[in-house]
Amino acid sequence: MMEIHLIFTSSNQLKISIANNVNQNLDFKICFSLVYSIENIDGGTILKKIGRYYEISPKKNEIILTLQNPRIGSYNLSCGPEGLFIIDSKEKRSECVIHPLKFENPIPLVQYIDDREKILNPVIPIPFLSHLKNEFVNISNLQFKIKEEEKDFFKKIQNITEASNIIFNTTAGFEIVFVKKKLQADEYKILIDKKLITINYADYGGKLYSIITLVQLVNFYKSELPLGLIEDKPSLSWRGMHLDCARQFYSIERIKRLMDYMCFFKLNRFHWHLTDNEAWRVELECYPNLTNQGAFRGYNEKIPPFYGTGYNKSGGYYSRGEIEELIEYAKQRNIEIMPEIDLPAHSWTLLEIMPELRDTSSNVISEDVGNYPNNTINPALEETHIFLKNILEELSEIFSFNIIHVGVDERPKESWEGSPKVIKYMQDNNISSFDELQDVYMNNIISILKKSNKLTAAWNEAALPPHNDIGSAGSSGKVDKSCIIFAWEHEDVGLMSARKGFKTVLCPGHKTYFDMAHNNSTHERGICWAATIEVKDVFDWQPLRDFENENLKNVLGIQGQLWSETITNKDFFDEMINPRLATLAEIAWCSKAKRPWAQFRSSLLHNLDYLSKLGWNFHNF
Repeated sequence: MMEIHLIFTSSNQLKISIANNVNQNLDFKICFSLVYSIENIDGGTILKKIGRYYEISPKKNEIILTLQNPRIGSYNLSCGPEGLFIIDSKEKRSECVIHPLKFENPIPLVQYIDDREKILNPVIPIPFLSHLKNEFVNISNLQFKIKEEEKDFFKKIQNITEASNIIFNTTAGFEIVFVKKKLQADEYKILIDKKLITINYADYGGKLYSIITLVQLVNFYKSELPLGLIEDKPSLSWRGMHLDCARQFYSIERIKRLMDYMCFFKLNRFHWHLTDNEAWRVELECYPNLTNQGAFRGYNEKIPPFYGTGYNKSGGYYSRGEIEELIEYAKQRNIEIMPEIDLPAHSWTLLEIMPELRDTSSNVISEDVGNYPNNTINPALEETHIFLKNILEELSEIFSFNIIHVGVDERPKESWEGSPKVIKYMQDNNISSFDELQDVYMNNIISILKKSNKLTAAWNEAALPPHNDIGSAGSSGKVDKSCIIFAWEHEDVGLMSARKGFKTVLCPGHKTYFDMAHNNSTHERGICWAATIEVKDVFDWQPLRDFENENLKNVLGIQGQLWSETITNKDFFDEMINPRLATLAEIAWCSKAKRPWAQFRSSLLHNLDYLSKLGWNFHNF
């Protein structure tokens, strides 16, 4: 049987070696995807390229690829061919053995220093105010008595609390009494005395977070609790996590698992990235083919096997029933779900299914930073106006949260240049630039969503010029100020957005993108265009440091992101997120670290022990 050996050479090239090719027959093609583009090839010919999916005809038994040079100058386990398969001259799949990726010059794993310290308060995020005494009450049976009317509340979050072996019941145990008070959103107060625990709260979030804090304390102190007072409230209202379900499909159960994690660290917004160049994942009655065809990938499918999908048909989408189920699950964890439909660019799959959203008379082929050709819908077409109205109205019906994210990132500068219909539309409407045309497009979306009582959110290029020159375009500065901006490119972008009067969520790639590798070891996974991000790098981030007081009111909060190009196996999911997201939760709640790293690290280790009972793996730190 043919064998494929993969190695990054000492000269930083990717070598694909074909062994046991008995007849020395090279009449086949090797198909795979990469996270970095091929810049040069020796020993083979590229027959097909869409994005970073390649089909290569070998000319020799050894193919040498020169890839984009990563920011750190070295490659890791995420950078080799993924989903590799071989197709013979009769278009049939050939069986082969694919050996694990190797490195001629491996860079060893980082060895982390264990600086665990004695701590008194293990709670993450650290509470606003804690007065815990060196005096304790015994709770050796781990039972807490609650009122009958609280049973439903505790049942909703049972899968988060059950790993602690705590029993909340109505008959016996150390008593918990809830008292409703006038407090801020998500604020709570816990008073532990010798007779009972009194919890003050104003809303569901405050009540929930008081119990999360109590669970973390019990997990730490085991059979006793310190007497004292905890007063806690978040400094920022938006404490989010984003998940890219377009590049890889995640089941509803896996997303629920992430929401449990988020709840455990008091994160309250889930940014659900549902469409991109590679897939369309949300079922819409107005356009059923978007999921019938656009939610699945494979060699013989309409959408090729991007990002490690492989030969066989795979993928999936989220039905309206599943979405409603997830929305209810999220609400029980004080999480609101914001859907994202990534337009006008990042739409290669959409345009394969609905080519009428493109001007076929255009004489320019544009390509985005990910090498997808002509991936941008055309704003001058009547079909586009109808499409936008239909999908936005249906999404507004499906999702209860009052914000819908519409993308608007990385639009290629040339995307509309060759369209006669765009040129005429601009002339008829006195539009002087393509960036101004994008603003007209954006304001139209904002208007449509306002009629459904929804706010519009978008990435920073929707309201600002792009920060980095990667061939992308941006705004001319004429977007309605009601648009919420997610500032991803750089910290300066968030500052600029807030100064211009936009409500802003800070999510710069070099601190909050958990698809970034932790460091430059060849044994790691992840990419590095923004940075490498260790857990301590997240902890050291002070996101509000450069904001003037008058602009802080425009900062809604902070959000982590997991883009999924490198999650070609779901086993990689945990270590990219955990514990960087728990660390970001501390910063999102407090706006900056309020305890030394060694104290936080010790608290984190205690909480990771608990998360391991819920099945979470974690990256060392």
